[in-house]
Amino acid sequence: MKSIFSCLFILIAAGAFSQCNTQELIKNASKVKSDYGVNSQSKTGMLLSKKDYEMSFIAQKNMDYRISCGTVSTDDGKVYFEIYEMVTQKDAQGNYKKVKNILFESKDFENNTIEFTTDQLRKLLIKVHYDNGKSKIPECIGVLIEDKKTIKIGL
Repeated sequence: MKSIFSCLFILIAAGAFSQCNTQELIKNASKVKSDYGVNSQSKTGMLLSKKDYEMSFIAQKNMDYRISCGTVSTDDGKVYFEIYEMVTQKDAQGNYKKVKNILFESKDFENNTIEFTTDQLRKLLIKVHYDNGKSKIPECIGVLIEDKKTIKIGL
């Protein structure tokens, strides 16, 4: 009976320490006061260096979005992300196939954040890549998705 309780305690403790601190990542990513709210599609998870992680994200019609990606770690690791969608295209033979349409790559930007507006419902995919160059220890990475209603302009 004692061994069952000790096994249960170890499983609970391991589960508690393997989770990422979502609140700390969100607080660090959104230090600037704004009218954006945190979207429930934001995610955190443990990533290994030089590995990719993909997540899907539904962008609603007439919404403004701000997406940022980062870590709470103080090491020299770099977090990059790419936003893309799968679109159907017709090839020269008349066959239809799904192809990857890249909309944004954060490698080219210093602050690892993008803001955009969509006028239609879209299923977007976010691919996150973490590289710290040396360590094989997993790191907690967060994708923060913030949103607000688009301000209508015109008559």
